[in-house]
Amino acid sequence: MTGILWYDTVICVLVFIFGSVIGSFLNVVIYRTPLHMSIVNGPSHCFSCGERIKPYDLVPIFSWIFLGGKCRKCKAPISARYTVVEALTGIMFLLAYIRFSASLPMVVAIVFFSLLIVLSCIDIDHMEIPYWCTISIAVLGIATFFTEPNMPWWEHFAGAAVIAVPFAILALFGGMGGGDVQLMAASGFVLGWKIVPSAVIGVVVGAVYGLIVLCVSSRFTKEQSAKISEKLTGWCEGKAVDSSKDVIIGEFEHGKCKIDPELFEEKAWNISGDELKAATESLSSELNEVMGNLPDSKEYVFRANVENGKITKIKLRRRIAFGPALSVGLAVGMLCGETIIKAYLSML
Repeated sequence: MTGILWYDTVICVLVFIFGSVIGSFLNVVIYRTPLHMSIVNGPSHCFSCGERIKPYDLVPIFSWIFLGGKCRKCKAPISARYTVVEALTGIMFLLAYIRFSASLPMVVAIVFFSLLIVLSCIDIDHMEIPYWCTISIAVLGIATFFTEPNMPWWEHFAGAAVIAVPFAILALFGGMGGGDVQLMAASGFVLGWKIVPSAVIGVVVGAVYGLIVLCVSSRFTKEQSAKISEKLTGWCEGKAVDSSKDVIIGEFEHGKCKIDPELFEEKAWNISGDELKAATESLSSELNEVMGNLPDSKEYVFRANVENGKITKIKLRRRIAFGPALSVGLAVGMLCGETIIKAYLSML
């Protein structure tokens, strides 16, 4: 009995180590793929001094701890997220092993978890879920035809359809992005009916996360709304037609303001064509100064109502990455979605 426990412990440790090593590679994928860089060529290096990182400084989790979270040469801080991703990947691999043991479903689970970690981090950094991640998850769904013989083929399609429709409706009303819909549809193809508890958990986590973000950023958005309104009012003078109405829509993406002049109602303005385009570019530059240097991970959208040459109402809100919240629900669905469904049905 003791020998069996010892054997299981060693296997669990090895699975965690393997997962953390894969997590180190996932960090490379997370950073390089959005920048269209090779994930194979080019050694890892310090972003501050450019020093190539030695192999003994690339040991997952421990290297960051031993170096005190700093570059060995220039002592510039190294983000703790690299270690978090390594540890999280190791933990998810371990949970997959505990749940499925050494089997094909375990392989599907660890690939699924790896893709969720990658797309979550990229969504946080760039407010975008990579298309290749959702395609990979959909392809993974085909593999489950062979790894889960107890799940009929139609259940895969039912899982995708039953979740794609409500999420698509949410997207139409601006509650979700297109990438979120694609993620849930592709994951429904993998999980089947287990996508239902995944969606519920993901939406709840996303709602709580969104509420926290809105509360934290409410003071900033209130102050900046007043400043943006002042800039827009000054900009509209002499450009807006009297007794006219229009809406100015803009977004702060990757640290820069973007206003599309094609969204303007031409009859509401005294300028048009190239002159309007040049004026909106000038306005965008002024609003960049108002918002300051925003990191890529923080994106805002504003909508300002113009009436009689004045700003009558303005709304500034921060975009929220729902990919990580949905990924939490999907991971729970993969590990214990079937148990949750059975527990729910037993209460009926």
